[in-house]
Amino acid sequence: MAQKNKVTFSVRIDEELYKKMLAVAKFDGRDENNHILHLIRTNVAYHERIHGKIDVSKIALPTTEEQ
Repeated sequence: MAQKNKVTFSVRIDEELYKKMLAVAKFDGRDENNHILHLIRTNVAYHERIHGKIDVSKIALPTTEEQ
């Protein structure tokens, strides 16, 4: 099954915060990737409730050099 429009990016995070995030993810029954996706979806949903729907057609993805 092909993945649709999946983007991979890396995040720099200090070790203590990373360990705490892992503990929360485990507590919630998620792996780290699904936990981060949950946090991002929750944050975007909150933003859209407050500020309105985001029009993704107006947003360009950064190029490799910009990341």
